[in-house]
Amino acid sequence: MGPMYRGQWDVGALAGRTGHRTTTPLLASAQRDMSSHQEKVSASRKNAFMLSYSMYRSREHLNSKTERHPMSSILITTLGKARKSDNGRYREITYRFADGFTYTSSFFLLALLKYREKLQQAPEHILIMGTASSMWDALLEMTPMDNTALAEKLLAETDAGAVQPETLSELSKELSAVLGYDISCQLIPLGRDAAEQAGILRIMAAETPEKASVCLDVTHGLRILPLLELLAVIYLQQVRQAQVSDLFYGAADLARENDGIAPVIRLDYVLQLFKWLSTLPIADETGRYDALAELMTGRPELAQALRAHSLHLRTNQTIAAQESAENIVALLEEPFADPVAELYRPILQGKFNWRKGDDLASWQILSARSALRAGDFLRCVILLREARVSLALPPGQQSNQAARDKKLSELNRETDRTDELLNEIRNCLAHASSPETRSAISRDVQQLLQNENRLRDVLNGIADDLYKRHKEYRS
Repeated sequence: MGPMYRGQWDVGALAGRTGHRTTTPLLASAQRDMSSHQEKVSASRKNAFMLSYSMYRSREHLNSKTERHPMSSILITTLGKARKSDNGRYREITYRFADGFTYTSSFFLLALLKYREKLQQAPEHILIMGTASSMWDALLEMTPMDNTALAEKLLAETDAGAVQPETLSELSKELSAVLGYDISCQLIPLGRDAAEQAGILRIMAAETPEKASVCLDVTHGLRILPLLELLAVIYLQQVRQAQVSDLFYGAADLARENDGIAPVIRLDYVLQLFKWLSTLPIADETGRYDALAELMTGRPELAQALRAHSLHLRTNQTIAAQESAENIVALLEEPFADPVAELYRPILQGKFNWRKGDDLASWQILSARSALRAGDFLRCVILLREARVSLALPPGQQSNQAARDKKLSELNRETDRTDELLNEIRNCLAHASSPETRSAISRDVQQLLQNENRLRDVLNGIADDLYKRHKEYRS
C-alpha cells in the first residue's frame, strides 16, 4: 500500500492498524513503548506530519512554478542517539534563525528544511547519515507512511542498535515519496580510526552530485562528525567539484540562556577561513596574488592592486612590482570589515617586505630569493643576472635601458664563473635543453639540474653574495 500523503494523517499506521492486519507480538510491544510517552511526543509528531504535507505541497509548487537551477543542491545532515532520560528522542525545541524565522521541532533538519523552503532554496537531495545505533526510528515522525512492516522492522532494529542498510534503503524510498525530495539514508562507521573516518568522507562524496551546492547541518550526531564535516568542505570541493555554500548549527545547548529559544548559528566564518587557508599558501608559493583578489570582498581597489602585482611579478617587471607592492601595503593600512580577512591582514602586510629595498638591484635580489622559495628557478636566475647589471650601475641609472645595455656588453667581456654559471643555467631552463658536457661549467650545470637541493644551495649562495656586495657598495 502506498504512502498516505494526500489523505488524512493516520497515526495508527506507525504502530499497527486495528482491524487492518494482525498485530504481531513485536508490534504490540512497540505499541506499548510508544504509548508510554505518547503525550510527550504527540505534539511533535503532529507537527511533523503537518510538515510532511506542507513540504510535499510546497515542493510540488516549486517544481511546477520554478525552473530548475542547473547546479544540483544537497543538504547533508547526521542523526545521533538521544539519552534514555529523554525517551530516546531529541527534545522538542524552538529554533530561531538570524532573520527571526522560528520553527519548533525535535529534529533540527525539519526546521532547516522549512527555513530553506521559505528562502526558496530547498535542496534537491538530502543525505541523512547515522550509525547502526542511531535513532533512525525518529524519522518515522517525519512521515505518516502506510508501511507497517517497515515501521515494525525499523523499531526493532533501532531498539537492538543494529539498523541494517536494506532497512534504510526502504526508508529512503518511503521518505522520498512522501516528502518530495531525493532522500538517502546511509549507515556510516563510528569513526574510531583513520580508515573509518576516511570511510565517512567517502560516503559523503559518493552521495554528493558532481558540482553540487552543498548545505551542511552539523547539529546532531557523534562529536567527531562535525570535525569530519569541516574537512568535507575541502574534500568535496576537490573530489566532486562541489561548493559548500552553507554551514548550520542548531544550538540547542544555548536555549536556556536565550529564553528557551535555540539560536541557529551560521558558520560562514569557517567557510571563509577555509578559503584563506587554501588560497594564501598558493599565492605565497607561486606569486599568484591575483588568487587573493577574489577574497577582497568590498575592497575593489585592493583586489585590483593584487592582480596588477601578480602580473608584474610573473612578467619580471621589477620596478612596477615594487610600486604595486607599495600600493598594496598602503591599502592594507585600512582594517577589513570581514573578520576573516582582518585576521590575515598582518600576515599579508609581511608578504611585501622586499619592497623596502632602496634601489632596483636590491629589489631584484630579494625578488630572486622569493622566486627561489617558490621553486621558480628560471625567474630566479633571470633576476640574479639582471641584479648583476644593476649592481654595476649607480642607483640613478639602474632603470635606464641604454645604460643597462652598455654595462651588460662590458660585463660579457669580463665574465667570471658566476656569470658563466648563471648564463648556462638560464639557457638550459629557457630552451628546455640539457647542457653539453664539453666544458667544466656545462658538466657542473648538468649535475645541478639533477639535484634540486644542490641547485637551491648554489642559487642561494649567489643571491647572498650579490646582496652582500650591494650593502658594501651602498655603505
